[in-house]
Amino acid sequence: MHPLAKKGGLGDVVGSLPKAQRELGIDSRVLLPLYPGVMDRIIGKAKKLPRKLYLPLEWRVFPARLWHTDVQEVPVYLLDIEDISFSADVYPNQLDMNSVRPFFLLSLAAMEFKKATNWNPHIFHIHDWPTSMVATVLKWHMYYSTLSNHYDTVLTIHNLAHQGIVQETNLIQWGIPKEAFNIEGLEYYGMTNFLKGGIIASDMVTTVSPRYSWEIQTREYGMGLDGVLKKYNSKLKGILNGIDYSYWNPKTDPLIPAHYDVNDIAPKRECKKSLLSRCGWEDDGSPILIYIGRLAEQKGLDILLPSIEAIPGHGCKLIVLGEGSEIYERALLDMCLQFPDSLFVKIGYDEELSHLMYAGGDMLVMPSYFEPCGLSQLIAMRYGTVPICRATGGLADTVIDADSASDGTGFLFSSYDSEAFLRAIGRALASWNSPNHWNRIISNCMKVDFSWSKSSREYANLYLELLGVPEGENKNLLL
Repeated sequence: MHPLAKKGGLGDVVGSLPKAQRELGIDSRVLLPLYPGVMDRIIGKAKKLPRKLYLPLEWRVFPARLWHTDVQEVPVYLLDIEDISFSADVYPNQLDMNSVRPFFLLSLAAMEFKKATNWNPHIFHIHDWPTSMVATVLKWHMYYSTLSNHYDTVLTIHNLAHQGIVQETNLIQWGIPKEAFNIEGLEYYGMTNFLKGGIIASDMVTTVSPRYSWEIQTREYGMGLDGVLKKYNSKLKGILNGIDYSYWNPKTDPLIPAHYDVNDIAPKRECKKSLLSRCGWEDDGSPILIYIGRLAEQKGLDILLPSIEAIPGHGCKLIVLGEGSEIYERALLDMCLQFPDSLFVKIGYDEELSHLMYAGGDMLVMPSYFEPCGLSQLIAMRYGTVPICRATGGLADTVIDADSASDGTGFLFSSYDSEAFLRAIGRALASWNSPNHWNRIISNCMKVDFSWSKSSREYANLYLELLGVPEGENKNLLL
């Protein structure tokens, strides 16, 4: 949950969706592990709740405490378990029973949450495999399944590639009977798949864009769960992610050197100069391409890397910010030495630099192999930086090709290869060289609304549907 702990887009979503839901009158609260470093970010703002939680696991009981704080007026509860530490990296590098155990305890804490807080939720909204275990526990646990009629569950899949698969098949010590280990449960090719169990056990399953919800029902993008998702597609729904415009706003952003909006984009030039200076480059008038994100195969690095050599020939410069696979990191740094005047690479995550890149860049490249939603293109559009994206998942749902429509907001390509990617860059540069057309695209980008306003209402209607409220009465219950 940004700004307490962040690892990818899920941190942004949990940091902004509850806030938008509370504005609708929904009492949305967050249960989060007490990751290392979180207390340093909320110094003096957290209160320890007096009542302990007792979490049964592996024939023993783990005592735990909840700390309460508020983040942008959203109540947040931080779980501190005795003798159990959560990784500062958020997600474990290797999955086994030891590394998964803290997340299972987090799910058990959700079951005990009412006892410590005197607040009883109607719905658990859970995210990805680490908390899909909440639904698993409610369906199969030897004790907590007795609470299944007390709560509904909504599981949001942010990235189907991460499923929480472990070799262990005997979960009796975790309270999950062997009857749950079958094709209609947690079993997955002789292993345990926690996300699969969550999909089966949840009342509703959502993805972070409509297109991704049907893409994952295909063999190409289903990551081995396409059959399960097809079978349960009656409870599958795609709801597009939003972004927090109070944070991502070029008119007020404290991390950029000049402020601008759709009515006056001239100061964006000042941001570009500052970005070029940061890279050690002079402003020679050439367009700046930016890439911000994980350095992973999913993100299209396999077609981005072979394209870099051609980018100087297109009269462009490319700035890359990200971290991930050591192979991609090393390849990018090697290419920096080869093309010092047209390629700048920063390995790691730099919040200030990312804001400057969104504000100072001209075009954002996202050649993803698959993209459940994508937030970078939404942020870039808000900052008047035109996205060049592969037409997949949430990218296809959010970017309109500017060569095909007067309200276009970017440039799309379909084939997953460098030639198609470079052709899309070429089309973007053709528009760049036509100032009136380019300014219209920038205006379209900055006017489009990807705030949480619409998406949070879709989630609210989903919640009300689970609670049995007729569709016609929904509007009367939302502020």
